[in-house]
Amino acid sequence: MTMTMTTISTTMMTMMTMSKAPSPCQLLRWGLLLVTLLPVSAIAETDWSEELTAIQQRQAEGNVVQAVIDLEALHNQNPTASRLKLELAVLYLQLNQPDIAEQYLNEVLADPDLPVRVRINTQVLLLQAQEAQAVSDYQFSSYLELSAGQSEQTGSRYGQLGGQAQLRLPKTVFYSAQQSYTLRPLIQLTALSRHYPQRSDSPWLGRLEGGLSVRNPNAILQLTLGLQHDDTLDGWLGRATYAQSLGDFRVRLAHDQFWHGKGLNSDSLVAVSTAMGTRSRASIFWEGEHRRLDAGNTTDHDLGFGLNSDFTTWETEFNLVQSLTRDRIGLENRIIWQVAPEWRLRLRFDLTDLTESDPLGYAASISLRWTP
Repeated sequence: MTMTMTTISTTMMTMMTMSKAPSPCQLLRWGLLLVTLLPVSAIAETDWSEELTAIQQRQAEGNVVQAVIDLEALHNQNPTASRLKLELAVLYLQLNQPDIAEQYLNEVLADPDLPVRVRINTQVLLLQAQEAQAVSDYQFSSYLELSAGQSEQTGSRYGQLGGQAQLRLPKTVFYSAQQSYTLRPLIQLTALSRHYPQRSDSPWLGRLEGGLSVRNPNAILQLTLGLQHDDTLDGWLGRATYAQSLGDFRVRLAHDQFWHGKGLNSDSLVAVSTAMGTRSRASIFWEGEHRRLDAGNTTDHDLGFGLNSDFTTWETEFNLVQSLTRDRIGLENRIIWQVAPEWRLRLRFDLTDLTESDPLGYAASISLRWTP
């Protein structure tokens, strides 16, 4: 028996509809495509084709963990079947386990009778799995930003230099009945300094945070706790971010809490976005900021509408923000250019209040981000 074209199409569509979050699965797209397009007569099947079809059906329904369990059992009964090893490699890549996938691919390549075309396709997939394994060990990203701006107050022009570095430590993968969860610790360092030409003060800020992120194919939760120190306040900083994909919709929730000697500051965000065509997404969001100081309390609420587009090497984002607390409308503009695979250049220009022209409130920045 041979694998039918229907089975090939089902497997390919399942892998191409996985989460679009930056993940090893995106790097493996072409490798997986090559394997799913193996010639139907390249690897002979015996009497386990019906069991394999049932396992692939469970995979198509999203029950990938059970599919792996059943396929491992089938492989134990047929330990020399290269076809089953390739299927297992694809499933383990879908579960974000490139190390196990690499073991099965090496076993397939050890077969001296492997057809030439199958060997070439398997070698391509092995290279992609090795790249994904390198990414899964440690991930480092950093950016440096130069910015300038002016608030609505006269004589408030400033220049600012800031940067951030983040290290993601090796991951641990857990399994539920139907999917996997990847847990990864992280450490983050942030620093910035601002200078006012017409004033003598130069505010600065430094943060050191540690935490973890938990990810499955459709959602990610990130929690961090750290210390913040600046020229006026010291205290603890807690952050929580959650993002979930629901078909064409995406939901994002975020909350920051800063406890310091004079009270606390908190920021919250709720955003919902949906696809607009093949390259763009429209979003609506609410932001709230609360400051409780010894001198009193202040609270601001903003409601915004945004449109972002993702091209091959360009990303654009435009947000129109209406303050629900003050009578003003702001405009946020961002353009991100992928200079090279590891480098991104980010340009940003924000108008704080379109209803005021004197003085004009604005912020402009240019930053360079590096992610090896």
